[in-house]
Amino acid sequence: MNKGLRVTIQDVAARAGVTAMTVSRVLNGSHRVAPETRQRIQSAIDELGYIPNALARGLLTGRTRTIGLLVDDIGNPYWTAVASGAEDAGQRAGYSLVVGNIGGSEVREEQLIRTLVGNRVDGLLINAASGRPLTQLMKSNYPFVLIGPEHKGVRSDVVRGDVYAGIVGLAGHLLSLGHRKIALLNGPKGDFESRERVRGFTKTLAAAGVGSPLVANGTFDYRGGYDAATALLSLPARERPRAIVAANNFLALSVIEAARELNLRIPEDVALVCFDDFVFAAVIDPFLTVMSQPARLLGQQAADLLLKRLDDPAGWQPTKLIHPPELIVRRSCGSKSGRRER
Repeated sequence: MNKGLRVTIQDVAARAGVTAMTVSRVLNGSHRVAPETRQRIQSAIDELGYIPNALARGLLTGRTRTIGLLVDDIGNPYWTAVASGAEDAGQRAGYSLVVGNIGGSEVREEQLIRTLVGNRVDGLLINAASGRPLTQLMKSNYPFVLIGPEHKGVRSDVVRGDVYAGIVGLAGHLLSLGHRKIALLNGPKGDFESRERVRGFTKTLAAAGVGSPLVANGTFDYRGGYDAATALLSLPARERPRAIVAANNFLALSVIEAARELNLRIPEDVALVCFDDFVFAAVIDPFLTVMSQPARLLGQQAADLLLKRLDDPAGWQPTKLIHPPELIVRRSCGSKSGRRER
């Protein structure tokens, strides 16, 4: 055998003294091979360092035992935790995970979906920016699970946190501290979760008799959040919010940076709360009050639902799992100061 070439299934068959079909049966878990022959083939695989070609096996079995995960921003600790949970669930079932970064671009999302489906990924977990490619996947009966935003007319499994309840809880907590000049630092207007945040925020403030709520829409990334936070905190003192609800952890960090550059203190000059917990929320100064989502669990459950559909496509019925968030109170909201806004 030429050591400069990749080891093939034929090389393994020659070393073990069997046919390539027998080696293939062993690789695919068939029980139609005698134990002694199976052991001989496994020894040949180990000796030669043979790595099976997943795509070639997929052509025979109809499966590549690979699933894809498409997220808005893999640099966000929330999505890192989701990916970790999905990978764990996949590995337990013998599947590998491929991660793609959408970056808030509908064009990029469509490109990634075409690429992964074209490379025979068995199914997708998607934090979808657009419902357009999802409709096509649905029509072709391609298995996928939505993590986060839902899309009208798209029939699929869904796993997400209860964004509406989370924002209601954060806004209600600030109201209980006496705040009335509260702003929501939000993502894009057209996004499903952005709309849910606005709905919960405005309804909660209206119920408390607070009119004309201040909502700043931008992007969910750090740069867009910084620009929007700077605009909010640069308002004249009488108009400036005394408390901010940040739609995610990146936006909360952008508020902290903008406040420091404008010589404003958190929580003394402006209280801050955040939707989504992350590993540094209890470490940075000030410690962030957050509405925590079980990100890792969401990833695990989304992968489990996808694998269940792959195992029994005929019996599949869409499942929706919505998780209530948990309020974790820390110093950034000023809860311990007892100060009430005039």
